Amino acid sequence: MIAAMLLCFTAVTAQNLKTFTATYGPFNYTYFDIFGPKNSANMSNGVLQLTPNSAYLEGSSAMPLVNQVGRTLLKRPFMLSEPGYNKTLDRVASFNSSFLFSVCPLGSNTTPGEGLAFIIAQPFKYWLPSKSFGQYLGLINPNTDGDTANSLVAIEFDNVKQEFDPDANHVGLNINSIRSNVTASLTPLGIELAPDGEARFYNAWVQYDGVSKVIEVYIARQAEHDGETPSRPDTPVLKSNLDLGEVLKYQYSYFGFSASTGNNVQLNSIYRWNLTVEYFVEEMTPNPPPWLKTLLVVEFSLLVIGVAVTGYYYLYKKRSMAHFKSV
Repeated sequence: MIAAMLLCFTAVTAQNLKTFTATYGPFNYTYFDIFGPKNSANMSNGVLQLTPNSAYLEGSSAMPLVNQVGRTLLKRPFMLSEPGYNKTLDRVASFNSSFLFSVCPLGSNTTPGEGLAFIIAQPFKYWLPSKSFGQYLGLINPNTDGDTANSLVAIEFDNVKQEFDPDANHVGLNINSIRSNVTASLTPLGIELAPDGEARFYNAWVQYDGVSKVIEVYIARQAEHDGETPSRPDTPVLKSNLDLGEVLKYQYSYFGFSASTGNNVQLNSIYRWNLTVEYFVEEMTPNPPPWLKTLLVVEFSLLVIGVAVTGYYYLYKKRSMAHFKSV
């Protein structure tokens, strides 16, 4: 009976899942309605520029390069977990995102800063938190750092060291905070995100398994931005457990990018983006009611207890018989 109910529940979940896939870039004005870039984010020369590469006039005021922040989100919403999510029983939708990016110094004698992030944000917002430039990468600000209401997951590519960072050349998994839950230095791998005076291009793969609830990040250098895409490495630079159903508190999620500059500046750019996302469709098949999920948990617990008791009884009886034969 328990096995049948589990199979039924799994089948319902599978029926509720669909898959979205798309490729974006080169970026031009036609993408403005798809992404809605905000603050300093812009699309120019086929590139999504999250922070500007030169000062420009906006009305009558010059736009500085320092302390800039930009964010862009795909306007397409995705339901990554079903209402009434139960972390013990329910799976989460999987996704696979790959993109070509660079964090390029502005001038041969400048020190680059700060960083770029791939983000999953809730709810969809055009506005950015105030004072989210510099170390905050356009994700949060000093007042919202660590707040679970942010409902935000980010993979940061950071090239400025804060007191909580391993170095000035790392990747990190951020959950509702600029302080990464997990970090990995890229220097031992021969990867330098933004060497002084040189532009380098990197492919990143961010893959999430909604069944095992594990996220992996891979990175590989590409010689030219319009060159051949390298194969994904076999080994991730970062791997971590992540329950999106627990972190993302609202119904819909949005994928995109965020970046910032601080006292030091750089051009944070995306050249192309591939995105494949599983998502739940609530109206296709009713979500199993909470009482059914509770019943499954209770019956599974009873099954475990029953197996344990049976095993103990069998072992006890076997030892008793052996003792009886030896007497």
